[in-house]
Amino acid sequence: MISSAQERVIFQGNEQLKYRIHLGFIEAATAVIKSSPGVYNINNHTGRKVEIIGETVSWLKYFSRVEDYWSAYLDVNSLMPIKTEMRKREGRYRKEEQVNFFQEIGQAKIHSPQNTPVDKVMAITPSTLDLIGGYFFLRDKPLSSMSIGQKLSAKVLVDGTIYEIWFIIKGFETVTSDFGNKKCIRTSLVLPKNNLFKDEDAIKLWITQDKYQIPLKLDVNLKIGSLSIDLTDYKIQGKNIY
Repeated sequence: MISSAQERVIFQGNEQLKYRIHLGFIEAATAVIKSSPGVYNINNHTGRKVEIIGETVSWLKYFSRVEDYWSAYLDVNSLMPIKTEMRKREGRYRKEEQVNFFQEIGQAKIHSPQNTPVDKVMAITPSTLDLIGGYFFLRDKPLSSMSIGQKLSAKVLVDGTIYEIWFIIKGFETVTSDFGNKKCIRTSLVLPKNNLFKDEDAIKLWITQDKYQIPLKLDVNLKIGSLSIDLTDYKIQGKNIY
């Protein structure tokens, strides 16, 4: 680890967010997103590490245990992914993957013991993101100054496939949360066509209308039910922000 670089408000060291996840009316899981206190030299880039840890709540572990882990070193200047890791444990399913991004030459090197072949090199277009990079891509945009209906797009590499994802500004709303009423930008997240979601507006995301631009709430209308994710705690350097 090397000394801390100049920090952006939305990409600070030692930031921690906690979320609870409901499937319908059932509290099913929790998730934590946290950033490293300092920065690192990774593949000749200065990067900050961000980790996401998701797991089922205690009583559900006896029926369907889920323990998922994602991490990414993001370049402190461009917020592009440098190196990422994913570990999934969902029931009997296991998957591990490490990716090194070389944006300057348009390559991603993927290593996964569960893939055939185990190692492969993919061609990528400039500014290809991972899931964590996509999270900060949206937080870094001037959402409050955008117009209703305006769109943003990003290409995201997930499990060896590149997807184009769209974010659409839907409006500006006040959301009741654990922190009281919060002014938010309401967006829709549009993924490539698939059989999971009911319609184009199936994934609704509310982002706080302040300098932190925190994803406060996510609602997903699945064909088999509904899923919601709500922020329960937000700290920087151990201090509550909301």
